[in-house]
Amino acid sequence: MGKKRTGRGALLLSVSFISGIALLIAAQGAVDEFLSHPAFLVREVEVQWPAGTPAHSPRFRLNPPTSVFRVDLKALATSFQRKFPSLEVENIRRLLPNRLVATMRQRKIVGQVKVAGAYAPVSDDGILVYPASAAPRPGLPVLILEGARGPLRVGRSMDSPSFWKASELMCTLQRDGGIAGHKVTEVRVEGDGLFVRLESGAEIRFAGNHLATGWQQLAGLVGRSPGLLNEARYVDLRFGDPVIGEKSKHEKRTARRRS
Repeated sequence: MGKKRTGRGALLLSVSFISGIALLIAAQGAVDEFLSHPAFLVREVEVQWPAGTPAHSPRFRLNPPTSVFRVDLKALATSFQRKFPSLEVENIRRLLPNRLVATMRQRKIVGQVKVAGAYAPVSDDGILVYPASAAPRPGLPVLILEGARGPLRVGRSMDSPSFWKASELMCTLQRDGGIAGHKVTEVRVEGDGLFVRLESGAEIRFAGNHLATGWQQLAGLVGRSPGLLNEARYVDLRFGDPVIGEKSKHEKRTARRRS
């Protein structure tokens, strides 16, 4: 009797398992049929462009049309950013039943990378956004990266560790418009050192791994001596105590004429 009961229990379990699988397959088929319904097919992406950008099409066809639930938003964002390197995708929204809306924004340009005599504007996330030129663009700091190699192609990512050492500094300079009212003409990365050249001719030397401490030291020095960045040839903040090198009389006269 015990063996018969065991056999019947196993048979019932097998039937239940098979029935469960069949129901699952049927349910999955119903879901797939629902998601593939023509009412949910997206045929184009609506694009909202930032003000001031060149005229672009407000709609881009999606080929082939795809269910709004199955569109790969990450791949779509990557495609847009390759096509428009000076812009980035802020977000892509699914709007039921069958709309996709992409919102674009301008990349923040923080400087221009110099490699082999060519200059290319770079964004805060390390993307080269415009074609390289033989001469530097006015008003944009030149970024010299240790170990950087060409070619400087639009859309290329500056994956050099040197760029990321300087990125925080470049973003701060871009936000503040310089240092204590002085425009920055060049930022050079050498090892752990960040060397910032000002329009006045002064060079400020930061330690990349103690950047916040360097900023605090510089703020204190400028607060006590407002004319410091006109008078100094360099301010070295890489060590415990700041080291200030004074300009020659000729350099001071030249700096005063520039200011």
